[in-house]
Amino acid sequence: MTTKKNEIVIYTDGACDPNPGRGGWGAILVQDGKERILKGKEAVSTNNRMELTAALQALKVVPSTVPVTIFTDSQYLKKGIEEWLPNWIARGWRRKGGVLANVDLWQDLAKEINTHSITWKWVRGHNGNIYNERVDKIARNAIKGK
Repeated sequence: MTTKKNEIVIYTDGACDPNPGRGGWGAILVQDGKERILKGKEAVSTNNRMELTAALQALKVVPSTVPVTIFTDSQYLKKGIEEWLPNWIARGWRRKGGVLANVDLWQDLAKEINTHSITWKWVRGHNGNIYNERVDKIARNAIKGK
């Protein structure tokens, strides 16, 4: 993994068992060869909520002066941030079709991303990317309280 000086690379994932059901999220933050793992769980959630929560919680611990690259296997998260968010904001936090799911997390993410320089990257899940596989395991274990 090649990184810029001081850059923090973050891998995030969320999981639910079943979906909806018990949820877990995880994040691996890598900076200058050092790793930090974040994780959490919710008694009732959805996979999408856990994906958003993982990114939000990771960004909350990153100083705003440090460039960030976030890897996610969630198209919902990546497209939501890069494509859909401006329209949701313009419509008063509504989708074209009405209610916006997870609006609380989208609003929190919108505030958080405005304080950081972030590059978003999509990685295919369960496809051999070592960090993606690890963060998936962290999220699944978080459901169980591990």
